[in-house]
Amino acid sequence: MTISIGRSRALVYAVLAAFALFMMPGGLAASSGAAAPGGSLTGFIYGKDARTPVAGAVVMIRSLTDLKELASQPTDANGMYTITGVPEGRYMVGVTSVKDNFNLDYAVYVKAGEMGKLSVSLAPGAPAGGQESGTTGAKKKGFFASTAGRVLIVAAVGVGLYFLIVPHNEEASPIR
Repeated sequence: MTISIGRSRALVYAVLAAFALFMMPGGLAASSGAAAPGGSLTGFIYGKDARTPVAGAVVMIRSLTDLKELASQPTDANGMYTITGVPEGRYMVGVTSVKDNFNLDYAVYVKAGEMGKLSVSLAPGAPAGGQESGTTGAKKKGFFASTAGRVLIVAAVGVGLYFLIVPHNEEASPIR
């Protein structure tokens, strides 16, 4: 008596169970109700030239939901920092170095159980108005002077010329 392995119900059920187990997000840990660990944020802090590592800087993040702050240990000789155990959410980032304090103008999102990477170059921000100090400000380029604006103009002119030049045959009317 021979049994075909390809037609065995036990094999089919075992393959389906293994597939379902691998396809579940997080495997068995997610289904057991275990709390998700916090995420982490790591990266490097560089000087104004974006090449020189800054040792001794402290990276701080502030939650946008409950305003709790977390800080890294001072950066090592390579400028590397790490903040672990960060609850999932959006954070503002700031860096305190020996020379100055710096704040980023945007928020970062840290996901639970994952490591976010963010490297920063410490350069003073531009004054209000978006101009470097000591320069005469040039006006911001308008939309129609940009590449996207020019493409829009060319497309609109092309469509307009198509309807002007190409003859459109009207449908034959059953009355005429």
